[in-house]
Amino acid sequence: MNESKYHLQKYAGTSTRHTCPQCGHKKEFTLYVDERNVPIDESCGRCNRERCGYHLTPSEYFKAHPTYDRTDFAGWKQPEAPKVIPVSYLPSSLLITDTHRASNNLFRFMAKEFGNDEANRVFNAYHVGTSRHWKNSDGLATTFPQINDKGRLCQLKVMAYNPTTGKRMKKQDQAELWSDKAQKYILDSRPMDKIWFAGKTLLKNYEANLQQTFFGCHLIKASSRVGIVESEKSALICSVLMPEITWVATGGCNGCKWTESAVFQPLIGKRVVLYPDSGMFAKWKEKAATLRSNGVDVTVSRTCEGLPDNWDVADVLLRERHAQKGMTVGEVLTYATEIGVINQIHVNV
Repeated sequence: MNESKYHLQKYAGTSTRHTCPQCGHKKEFTLYVDERNVPIDESCGRCNRERCGYHLTPSEYFKAHPTYDRTDFAGWKQPEAPKVIPVSYLPSSLLITDTHRASNNLFRFMAKEFGNDEANRVFNAYHVGTSRHWKNSDGLATTFPQINDKGRLCQLKVMAYNPTTGKRMKKQDQAELWSDKAQKYILDSRPMDKIWFAGKTLLKNYEANLQQTFFGCHLIKASSRVGIVESEKSALICSVLMPEITWVATGGCNGCKWTESAVFQPLIGKRVVLYPDSGMFAKWKEKAATLRSNGVDVTVSRTCEGLPDNWDVADVLLRERHAQKGMTVGEVLTYATEIGVINQIHVNV
């Protein structure tokens, strides 16, 4: 069986996305098809949901079905040629000066940690904004624009944060959600983390073809050294503490499809270091191999290996910064509680 003729079906509207056989989510499953756009099997494909992670490749399918022989296509109705849907962009007017920054919970954390000047500097550089979408702790949510190397706004990601700890709000954390219909805030009781990709809603077009990119991609062109982290907040913190490097974020282990050519092209010609979260070194090493085979000068840092779960390079830099500031035992314990590692701290009095 010649596997090379098979590929994941190109996106051509929601008709080319199917129900995942593992998690059951509709419009999230991409089938493997041949050069005639004929699928191998409804189970052979990849789920686009990171939390599901289902991926059955053609080679794995053929290994499990050695007698597979689809030579009779008489019963297959040839689909219409995929329509080429142009990429949509959001209006740059969404990046206008933020007049509500003082109410932004992430800005409140950053200003407390680094001072207003530094917090404003990085918020301006990355065009970070404020959204009323969520409200918690008397503050508002944060918008992270994804601006490509040509200055086009590709997507707008909205997240809610705790202004004291700087941690993002998870499904168990209480926040209020703005209701356009009711024109007021209502308790957000949905069992999901406080993350929202606002692009299609803002365009009022749910069929729009939005192609994500790195958070901070617009800064790559003028840089020589690029550090890649997972979290947008971490990119901001690292930009304060290690400004000699241009920091960008993927938005998730597989976020923004950052190992696809259209996304990583701006990295070519730069010195790139990947900074995986603790426990993710092996996965990011695989991703580095993909980038390297496509001409990107990339290495992978072991900075977070052996650290507590979910630690990233920003946590390490903050820890070192607080240690240099000569924190008291009480301050160390308070900070450790805030960032969720109190059980890792041992104090001899």
